[in-house]
Amino acid sequence: MVDIKKRLIKNLPHLLAKMSGSKVVVIGDLILDRFLYGTVDRISPEAPVPVVDVREEKNLLGGAANVVRNIRSLGGNACPVGVVGFDVAADEIELLLKGSGIEPAGLVVDRLRPTAVKTRVIAQHQQVVRFDREEKKPLSPEVSRKVRESALSALSGASAIIVSDYGKGVVHAELMTEVIALAKQKSIPVCVDPKPVNISLYRGASVITPNARETEAMSGIGTATDEEATAAGKALMEKLGTESILVTRGERGMTLVRREGPPTHIPTMARDVFDVTGAGDTAISVFTLAWAAGADIADAAYLANLASGIVVGKLGTAVVTPEELKEALSACV
Repeated sequence: MVDIKKRLIKNLPHLLAKMSGSKVVVIGDLILDRFLYGTVDRISPEAPVPVVDVREEKNLLGGAANVVRNIRSLGGNACPVGVVGFDVAADEIELLLKGSGIEPAGLVVDRLRPTAVKTRVIAQHQQVVRFDREEKKPLSPEVSRKVRESALSALSGASAIIVSDYGKGVVHAELMTEVIALAKQKSIPVCVDPKPVNISLYRGASVITPNARETEAMSGIGTATDEEATAAGKALMEKLGTESILVTRGERGMTLVRREGPPTHIPTMARDVFDVTGAGDTAISVFTLAWAAGADIADAAYLANLASGIVVGKLGTAVVTPEELKEALSACV
């Protein structure tokens, strides 16, 4: 671990410069994250539930759109591909993308499908309730075709592809087969943030980045210890034919398992945990950008772990900046 730190301290400025401007195609489920912040000082007379006095509302990019936002925050050129409805939430996502300097040309509109919205009610820094409006059924043949066309056309000049699968229907068999095949022809790495139910779709991807629960569901092996996480990662790597598996394990850090070289166990860098929303989005964004920019895969995983530790200390769906990465790395010395 000391060697990784030394390399990153020496190479981080050059690495960040290479990450800046790198084109990353992000394919997946676009979500609008809505936060209602308030206070609670009484229980409802109608039912035994708290009454939240809402003082602030905030809309943020979520799901695959948060991956896009993280890529952009690090200076990358993010190209989102996904589906939105014909509604106000879609307009808000497009507005937020454009406000972050991201071109929404890859978005496909489905008039029969609502834009996915997750609304969280927060009081005294605690989540009181979350309610979701979404559609999980498969895409129609026409919308599916448009998504595939959008994804394949976006690959020109790409340094990497991120598939952010939240299980809302955008990531499907035909799409993954065509994207992975073309990516291999063009030598473009494909990194997947998976959904266990879709495990068969990821065969041939470069790296998948499941969390502990997802890893256990897909491998049937626990991740409580480093040895178990390694065994689970190896099982998934063989099952899917990937080059590596990066298991994100929350308070236990991350475990990188690869075909070449020993496993790497990285302890958590989080100091204060306020909100884990979107931490996986940040992890795969930083990992993919750094790896595509030429970082050793273990160094990329270390940076991803560092970035996750930063964002969980923020409220809401958050991103990390190059300056924060530099400061956090310096603090680790």
